[in-house]
Amino acid sequence: MAEDMFLLWGSGSPPCWRVMIALEEKKLQGYKNKLLSFEKMEHKSQEVMEINPRRQVGCGLDVINPLGVAV
Repeated sequence: MAEDMFLLWGSGSPPCWRVMIALEEKKLQGYKNKLLSFEKMEHKSQEVMEINPRRQVGCGLDVINPLGVAV
């Protein structure tokens, strides 16, 4: 199941830490992840907006179905 998850996270973000800690506590390992740069405004990118229209990366946890559509 964790292999189907994709985590967008930002260094130093407490909401991201909470999700990452929860994933570790649930022993959900092997998920894909991408570190976003706040300096480069990557958290305001189209990629993030598709997952979170508010463009706030506490973190985005996205499960991709076999068709490649975010759910």
